[in-house]
Formats: sequence, structure tokens, C-alpha cells
Amino acid sequence: MYQIRPSTKLGVWSLFLLTLIFIIASFSNRVFGTSNTFIFEFNSKNLKNLVEKNLDGKKGEYAVIIEGLSWEKGSSYDLQKYSLRPFETFPAASLYKLYLLAAVFKKIEEGSLKPDDGITATKQHLTDKLGAVDFGYEDREEKIVYTVEEALQRVGRISDNFASIMLAEEIGWNQVQKQADSLGSLNTNISGSIQTSASDTANFFRKLYKGEIVSPSVSQKILECLSLSKINDRIPAGVPEGVKTVHKTGELSRVRHDAGIVYLPSGEGKEDRAYVIVMLSKNLQYEDEAVETLVNISKDVYEYFSSKK
Repeated sequence: MYQIRPSTKLGVWSLFLLTLIFIIASFSNRVFGTSNTFIFEFNSKNLKNLVEKNLDGKKGEYAVIIEGLSWEKGSSYDLQKYSLRPFETFPAASLYKLYLLAAVFKKIEEGSLKPDDGITATKQHLTDKLGAVDFGYEDREEKIVYTVEEALQRVGRISDNFASIMLAEEIGWNQVQKQADSLGSLNTNISGSIQTSASDTANFFRKLYKGEIVSPSVSQKILECLSLSKINDRIPAGVPEGVKTVHKTGELSRVRHDAGIVYLPSGEGKEDRAYVIVMLSKNLQYEDEAVETLVNISKDVYEYFSSKK
């Protein structure tokens, strides 16, 4: 009877293993959407139940990603994940400003832009670009002037649309898209109809938490800028007062988003813990109902993670 020699056995097993690796890699690219950002999708049953409970009967379409970021090494906390429609595209609204902040701070770090550089635009030009006069600019003079630092703070504090346009035009909109591309944000389009996905947004905040947006220094500056937010009626409204959140909202007609990092209070002898939460919505029938829904999901997710020992 023919027997396989040891070298042949090794060759067969090697071929089997290579085939298996290829299948897994192909599957991950197809399901997780990017070859350089692997997302192990593990749907926690408890997280799934609490999200579905809050979305039951709600009009509109939602995408949600929840992911534990840190705890003691080897803890099952890292497997606490849930996703709903992670790769479906949604109108980005102001979430594109995450990539704008990264691109601007990158230019500052490189030295090609300085925080005290002046940027100027007319109100008419900005109105034409936005399609309306931005909130708070109705009575402003025609010529609008900021330093780069002032514009960045306005973006972080009140998600200022005019200041965002001024910054984007200063560095070039192509640089904002380039920044999104460099992070593997395959579903994010900055030009034309600005779109993104829950997966791209979660990946941004995951990298931000790790200090991987451009550099640790740039990541810290983005965190500081986002922490200025005065629009705190979604994720922060669902967590106890004093709990640190870094987040970015977005809204258009029939669209309400919020996404960010919630830092859990660390217990004695425990490392810092946090989680990413991304909630996108579109085609809403009732926008106020959607905001309430996002608050309730945020509340339940916080209670879920804070109960983990």
C-alpha cells in the first residue's frame, strides 16, 4: 500500500494551513471591510439584547458599535463587543470633522501650519458652501477671521460648520480625505455626499484611544479638542455626571449621531477601563425620539460595562 513520506505529509499539512489562512483572510476582508484593520466581531448576547430593546418599534435606520477597550490583561472584558450594520454608509454630518481635526493637527505637527496663523473667509462664501448661514453667524460681519487655534476650538466646542470649512479650505479638502484613507476608512467619503460608517468611526476612536491617530501627540490634541464639546445631549446624557467622555455628535435633517469613548472609573488595583460606543441614524421620522433612544442606549451600555468585575 502506498504510504505518504514524512516530507509529503508536511507538504499536505502546509497546503492545508495555507488554504485555511487564505480563506480566513478573504473572509475577514469581505466581512470586516478592510485588509489593514481587522475587527474581530463578537456579538455579546447581553449587549445585543439591550440595543434591540431600545430600538424596538423605533422609526428609522440605526447602526451601532460597542466595544470594550481595556481592562486587566487576558480579561474577557476585551470580548465585550456588539455591532449592528457596521459597514452600511450613513450621511456623516459632522463626523467628518474627526478626520479634519486629525489632518489639521498633523499639519501643525509637521510645521506647515501654525496655531496662530490667521484664516479668513467671507460669510457669503461660507454660506454658499454650507447651503445656509451657520447657527450663530446671522449677525456676524461679512469678513470672518480666526486663528487656526480659535477655529479648532470652535470645532471642538460647538461643532462650528463655518470654522470647519475654513480649516478644510486652508489645508485642502483632499488632505481630509487622505487622512481618512490613511486610517483605512474605506466607507468614508469626504467629497460630494459626505458619508461614513459605524465601523470607520469606531476604528477612529479605537485608534484615538491607543494614541495612533497620526502620533501620540496629535491623538492627545484631538482628545483635548473633543473634550471641549458643549453638545452633550446624547452619550454624556446617559452616563453619571463626572464620568469622562470624549465624543463627536453629528446631525442633519432626519439624522442624529453620536460616537466616542467613555472612560469608566477604575477600581482599586484595576487598570483604566473604557469602551467605544458609536450610534448612527438616518431616515428618522422623529428626531427627538432618536436622541432619546441614543441616550437610553448610552445609559444601558454604561450600566452594563460598569457592572463588569
